[in-house]
Amino acid sequence: MGTVEYAVCSRCGGTADVLLRHRSHRSLAARLPGALRFPFTGPGLQTLVAVVIALTVLRLAVVGIVIIAVLPLTLALGVFWASFFALVRGAARGEEEPEAPGFSDIVRDNLAPGLTGLCVSVGVFVPALVRAWGLLESASSADVLTRVAHPVVTLSAPVLWTDPLFWGLAVLGVLWLPWALLVAAMSRSVLAALNPLRALACIRAVGRDARLVTGVFLLLTLLHGALHGVAEAVLGLPIVLVPRLLAEALTCLVPFAAANVLGLVLYVHGDVLDYLPARDFLEPALGDTSPMQAPPVLNAPVRAEAAGVENPEAAQAAQEAELAAAVEARDVAKALALYGALLVLPRLKVSPAHHLFIGQAAAVEGDFPLSVKALEAAADSAPDAPTAPRALVLLARVQGEKMGNTVRAEEIYRYILHRYPDTEAARFAHARLAPAA
Repeated sequence: MGTVEYAVCSRCGGTADVLLRHRSHRSLAARLPGALRFPFTGPGLQTLVAVVIALTVLRLAVVGIVIIAVLPLTLALGVFWASFFALVRGAARGEEEPEAPGFSDIVRDNLAPGLTGLCVSVGVFVPALVRAWGLLESASSADVLTRVAHPVVTLSAPVLWTDPLFWGLAVLGVLWLPWALLVAAMSRSVLAALNPLRALACIRAVGRDARLVTGVFLLLTLLHGALHGVAEAVLGLPIVLVPRLLAEALTCLVPFAAANVLGLVLYVHGDVLDYLPARDFLEPALGDTSPMQAPPVLNAPVRAEAAGVENPEAAQAAQEAELAAAVEARDVAKALALYGALLVLPRLKVSPAHHLFIGQAAAVEGDFPLSVKALEAAADSAPDAPTAPRALVLLARVQGEKMGNTVRAEEIYRYILHRYPDTEAARFAHARLAPAA
């Protein structure tokens, strides 16, 4: 049946409010080493191996014909960037186990993130590339085909090395890149990510931590360049398949660490970046500290016998009546406490409207497991009542928007369309599912 938690005073037995504080009480700098170590943790290595194998298979599928080679390269690009953005959003939720991309829709889950990542990572360097193109045109040092086929050779032209404006624009692109990717992860929009005003707004909102994040990304950029050089040397080893796997792993290490750094920025400062509501960034002031005194076991018959009550069913009925009175009086704290105690009892007799009230109140208070239980009960206890589709809509929103379970949310929305067509709930569900169509 699951468990729920509510806070009580161990002396008087009354309900208590949990003392909360903002996540930023522990600085981003203190959390940063954990984000950088992510590629070498158990979940990080599992994700890295999966992505490396997928990229290796897709790159080996490339053949000499350009038209045929485009498809596997496009899919490889989508796999890489979909995994990158999934890591950012997973770290933003504080999840130890990153959520893998679904890849149920090739456009939404592969092509769209691949195109977004490519456009953002290239777009921030467009001013530097335009400057380089102009210098090379005036110097006539390479033709168009050479520039496209060998960009590294082209960028190493002497005319570029002596131009301060080109290098200034290139450094500006490197400094812009992390904030552009951060905006892309939040908005999923290329235009928003390439808007320099959005990047400046993020830097101002993050404050002093912006300098730390930018400095870390500069170091990661240098490390990424060095690992690319090592990967090129590894590819020359006369071994079947192993060099390609090692090269892909070396070039994915830094992006995986960078994705977790960006996710950490959202985890600590997501409220000022308008990523999630401010309430989602509050956590118990005592952390995971266990209570000094254990609460009594929620077992109605034992409690009734200990109190000298001869009829446990009458005692349960009295508690249910007390819950109903608390709901009618809109006493949220008392209603949640009574409901949490009654939920473990068999043959619970609570009206669907009261289940719905508890589900809404628990969601507002941030007790999402209790909200899910109550909303499921509201829909299951009276599936033909008007409260059922409303409860399911709220349940889908809690699962998807608060608990990050988007797959479960989509399942609920599709059930609403099937079970309750031609209702406001169905129209709301259809609007939420429209992007996936």
